[in-house]
Parts: sequence; C-alpha cells; structure tokens
Amino acid sequence: MRPRLVLLLALLALCGCSRAPAATPRRVILVTCDTLRADRLGAYGYARPTSPNLDAFAKDGVVFDEAYTTIPITGPALSALFTGLLPDELGLAGGNAFLLGAQATTLAEVLRAAGVRTGAVVSNWVLRAPAPEQGDVGLKQGFEHYDDRMQTREGVRDSFERLAADTTDAALRWLDARKAKAEDPLFLWVHYQDPHGPYRPAPEMLTGLERPLTDEPELALGTTRFGKGQLPRYQDVDGERAPERYRIRYDGEVRTFDAHFGRLVAWLKSNGWYDDALVVFTADHGESLGEHDYWFCHGENVHREEVRVPLVVKYPRGATRPKAERVRELATHLDLWPTVLEAFALPPRPNRGTSLLVATLPAERVATQVVREPRAPDRWFAATDGRWRLVQQGAEAPRLFDVAADPFEARDLASAEPARVDELARRAQRFVADHANAPIAPARLLPTSENQRALQHTGYTGDDEH
Repeated sequence: MRPRLVLLLALLALCGCSRAPAATPRRVILVTCDTLRADRLGAYGYARPTSPNLDAFAKDGVVFDEAYTTIPITGPALSALFTGLLPDELGLAGGNAFLLGAQATTLAEVLRAAGVRTGAVVSNWVLRAPAPEQGDVGLKQGFEHYDDRMQTREGVRDSFERLAADTTDAALRWLDARKAKAEDPLFLWVHYQDPHGPYRPAPEMLTGLERPLTDEPELALGTTRFGKGQLPRYQDVDGERAPERYRIRYDGEVRTFDAHFGRLVAWLKSNGWYDDALVVFTADHGESLGEHDYWFCHGENVHREEVRVPLVVKYPRGATRPKAERVRELATHLDLWPTVLEAFALPPRPNRGTSLLVATLPAERVATQVVREPRAPDRWFAATDGRWRLVQQGAEAPRLFDVAADPFEARDLASAEPARVDELARRAQRFVADHANAPIAPARLLPTSENQRALQHTGYTGDDEH
C-alpha cells in the first residue's frame, strides 16, 4: 500500500472523519456504458435476451431501480459523476463542445493523490484526451493511465470510436499489468461506446431479438442530427425507415456490450479479484426510442427514458451495503463521489450525493436534470423524488408525472396536483442552492474542422446546416 494512503487511513482512525466500511477494498472498478436505457436490461424487467451477463452480475449486487444522470449528454454527465457537481456548476450544460475545466477536482485526482493507481479506458470520441495545448482539462485529469485509442470508423460517422471487444481487451491489458503489484490499491474506469448510434450490431447479436414490426408509420430521414419527429441523419442505417427495426438493432448493440462486460467480470473472477472489489455499473444516460416523438436520440429533452440510468453495485465482501437486493429509493450519479471515497476510507468532502455504502438510502431526496445553459430560452429542467417527476421546457408550464404508474410520462397530472408541483419545485430549488458552488469555467473544444465534423456526425452539435 502506498505511504500516503497509509497516512490518510491513520489520520482517519484518529479523527473519526469518515465512516469506513466494514471492509476496505483494494480495487474499485467503475464500468459505464454509453446510451443504455435501464428498461432494456433483464435485471430491470426486459423480457428479451439482451443482457445475460449483466443480469448475472446484478444477482451478486444491489440493483437501484430509480437512478438518474444529471444530463443526457456524455461529457457533461460523466464530468458530473467524477466531480460530484451539477452540470451548471461545471459550466457544461451546453453540451459536448465544452470540456471539464482545469479548476475542477476529479475523483481520479483525489484517489491518485492518496496513492491509488488510476486507469481509464474510454471509447467515445468526446472523451478523448484534449489537445496538449489546452492543458489539464477534460476527464483525463487524475488518471495516470488514460487509454483513448480509437481506430474504428463506423457507418456515416466522421470520427473514430472503439468497439466493445477492443475496449475490454484494453482494460484487461491494464489489469494484467497490475497483477505483479496486486497489493497496490487501484481504480479503473471503463467506458463502453456500444449501444450509441448508429446501431450496427453484428448479425449474430440479433439472434432471438427479431420480432414482428409495429404498424407505426415509416420515419422521415432528417437533414439534421435532431430526433424530434424524424430519424436523425447520423442514425440512418441502410436506408431503413421502420422504427422497430432500429429498436431491434439497439437491443443487439446492448447484447454486444453485455458479451464483453461478461469477459471483464470473468477476468476479475478468474484472477481472484472479484469478491473483494467494489464494482459499479451504470450508464451515462439513456436514449429516446420514439417516446414523445423523439426518435433514436438523446440530449434533446429530460424525459425519463433519457435520464433514468441503470445502476448496479457489487459490494466487496464484508462491506456495508443496502439491506435489500433492490433499492427503490432515489439514487444518482452524484452518489458515486462519496461512495468511492468512502470505499477507500478517504476523508469525505462536501458533496451533493449520498454514499451507497449504507444500509438504507434516505427517503426524502430530490435530483435534477437539465439540458442547455441556464439562460437558454429552450432549456429543459426536471426534478424527481424517485416517484414524481416535474418536467419543464423553457417558459412552458411545468408538467408532472407519476412514474410509478406512468413510467413513460404520457399523462400530465400538473393540473390535478398543483400542490405537488409547487412542493417539488421548492425542493428542487433548495437542492440546487444547497452546497452551491461558484461555477467552474469550462474549456472549449478546439474549433478544428475535425472536431466540428465529428460532433455533427455523432449527433452532438447544434449545427443544423451540415
């Protein structure tokens, strides 16, 4: 164990600064999957065979039924996860054209300073390490090993990515290299790109997923990246216009991720690292598959299908964990900051989350989700307490949904429940104001032609003309 980590543990024992778990793991593995809806997984009730490996993993851990991202856009969502701050506090609500600023303190930075070996393997173009001239910005901050090699160009996309097989291979290479010093504490983050569109799974991944097509009208192909009322330009696969074909292919992409997630878990088990590791699985955000007339897109609204995420935690042997195998109480990405710090018995820092190393989560919580900057006229804002969700776009009247009875948010109850609307809005306001931090200046992605083309073709730019 590194000397600095030993010193921190000794200080904690003297001052009682942190409630340490019954067992402190030497290894924490965080797996995030791009654009993955919780309701497309067997562990969350999906009937089709998309996720046998993840479902088996979920049986070893705790499934959080109502977990939420802070924003349905990859870079800002993961920046919030790694800092414990809201996208507005990070200056990132505007989307992937902005990078986490150098003034931000990331989870990886805290861990590395404490002597934990930190490694990351990422597969989405927007997570690449920034150009050296931009300095220490972006999500690379704090990682001594940051593998962002992407060599696959997919379909109409004008950028490179790394598919699930290569992502897992890279993660296993880093883990193999750590075996010689197995006593060193380590933190590994693995981010999978599948099932981000365009959905192009291998044919064998569709076996058992084919089904009759729905009678929905064929989709019009859009001329922009937006999915409202149309198929986004970057999602076009082989001229297909039937919506259900795209849903089938989405499921095939989920299955592709699952197969290689299974390889990662198998390595941990075969090398004796599984039982004593804290392994956390989640997604950066979800995906609209036609709900509210948004087709195969994300980052355009804050309805539940885009902001609810899977969250499964496999606790180390002997650690404090929730009493139930499924947790209904609200959880969020912001909970990962205190959870990982506590797992390594490091001092807590002011944060908006709740450690998941507890027997029960608080019942009275609220979480918020946004899309676009605070002063944007078409900004989306949502708040939820785990059952009720308040959703508002711009100056429109807020809408209220009971997601326990209406998971796809089809029935607006705001006029019937005005007191609940007011109360949830007040609680959201208090949550945002609580522990309020001065905004951190973000960095801006360099406006090179490569960057602009890639953002357009991955569906992340607001440019409607190209």
